[in-house]
Amino acid sequence: MADPLPSKRSSTMTALTATPVSIDFHGARIPTFNVEGVIRVAMKPICDAIGLQWEAQFKRIKRHPVLSTCMSMMDIQLPGQQQRRRFITLPLNKLNGWLFGIDTSRVKPAARERLVEYQAECFEVLNDYWQHGGAENPRFTTIDDRKPLNRAVRTLANLRSAQGESADYAGMWKLVNGYLGLAHIEDATPAQVDRAMVFVQESIERETQKIIEGDYLARQALPVEPQPPAQPAIHYPMSAWPEINQQLAHDWANDLPTAYPNRHWVKARHLHGESAPSPTLRLLGQLKNAGFDVSCCEAEVLAMRHHIGQADSTRQEVERLMARTHSLPVTA
Repeated sequence: MADPLPSKRSSTMTALTATPVSIDFHGARIPTFNVEGVIRVAMKPICDAIGLQWEAQFKRIKRHPVLSTCMSMMDIQLPGQQQRRRFITLPLNKLNGWLFGIDTSRVKPAARERLVEYQAECFEVLNDYWQHGGAENPRFTTIDDRKPLNRAVRTLANLRSAQGESADYAGMWKLVNGYLGLAHIEDATPAQVDRAMVFVQESIERETQKIIEGDYLARQALPVEPQPPAQPAIHYPMSAWPEINQQLAHDWANDLPTAYPNRHWVKARHLHGESAPSPTLRLLGQLKNAGFDVSCCEAEVLAMRHHIGQADSTRQEVERLMARTHSLPVTA
């Protein structure tokens, strides 16, 4: 939408025609012009970029005793558009006067931060473009700043290609941009360029090491000596027994304490039967799985558990028979 035309001054203002030079500032394209040596700035795009209401600002310019005398209409054909549009412009050297005349406390909160940002940078950026041939933003980097990183990225691409990997120059830049979380390296700050350089250099070191190791192994081709099987981790502290043997754990939790600290009674029922698993048999099982022949040890433990079970069964039968005689019971 074109600028509204001034109601009283339209008969005295001439619509000049010029080709704009659009300067990118914070993602907005600001049209500027050189008209007979006077640099002029289109005002509505700046208001739109900040979030200010153009109609209100246009009225403020018309009321201003200085700005109203130097505003001019420009017929502008913006890039990519077929028809010309008419914009109100101000000389570049008056832009800061208009910008700093806006009361930040009276604009909407959504536009306030951007207005302050423009007040801090806009005039300087536009002025540097026309006076010095370009405007640099210290938050970002130039092509010269990124030359060492460019060389490092090309080296990384060459190293990967030398190993038969699919890695072109553009692909390496995608890797770097993805690491930084950027769409383009041109958006990188100096600190991000430094991070990218460390990332690429570490990648180069890894790729170089892979080439060196691969070349060494190819030349040596030494047979690999068989390694002995890993030894099982065998640890059976006293605390493991009640963890394995639930009958033992129950009795120890309810037994009266012995005369010796940290000692418990071990009874026949703790040493046989399915309700009293053996930590010794578990240990022998680990050794068998590791390749050791422990068959005689296993046979001995099984035999002892069998005889303990028989003896305990006999004891229980004797107790039952003696109980019938109304004599004192026999206990283990």
